[in-house]
Amino acid sequence: MITPSENNVVESDFPRLGLDGVRFHFHRVENEGDDYEQFAGMKVKSGEAAKLLSHARRTKAIALACTAGSFLERVGKTIEDASGLPAVTTAGSVIAALRALGLKRLAVFTPYEEWVSWRLVTFLEGHDFFVSHLSWGYDMYATDVEDCWEPINDWVAPQVPPDVDGVFISCTNFTWLRGIAPLEERIARPVVTSNLATLWQLLHKIGAGDRLPRGLARLCKVKPVI
Repeated sequence: MITPSENNVVESDFPRLGLDGVRFHFHRVENEGDDYEQFAGMKVKSGEAAKLLSHARRTKAIALACTAGSFLERVGKTIEDASGLPAVTTAGSVIAALRALGLKRLAVFTPYEEWVSWRLVTFLEGHDFFVSHLSWGYDMYATDVEDCWEPINDWVAPQVPPDVDGVFISCTNFTWLRGIAPLEERIARPVVTSNLATLWQLLHKIGAGDRLPRGLARLCKVKPVI
């Protein structure tokens, strides 16, 4: 797993799931803000990180766990070329997850600045999804403790319009994998998050998709569409 240097979540959330026979290795790449220069630099550094991660024995695949860094920059091939291993990115994983669930009309929620949030909308609509609702600017650091998902769910649920098929919550720095199922039950629609999509796609890439707990989210019950 390659994560932005500011990420406080992925290194703890993924291993805590206790997936049978799955081991994670992590490498951070510098990221101190949301601007084009930072994201472009992350692409180069992700290649360097991927090469080092490939040295770990029995490594099967590498993921860049950063949403904006992967929809603003096409980084998957950089990772594969540097490591010689299959790669997934959060942005690509999100598209695959939304398609696997058959979602088209979305409510989208982000902690980003306005310009990054609207670039995300452009990215999603460029892949034939329609964003019916966008909320941006959530202070993710207000919930920067393990399993503090209730405030996020309380922010999302009242804003979900009746005409959407599902919800996408962007950014790998949200710590709430265990909060997805409660939110799905509350709004009666599927929920995709950056972290869940990345992990789901990565595990399916190596033939281990069945290791995800099925009760974690509706996404865990479906496979990528070939």
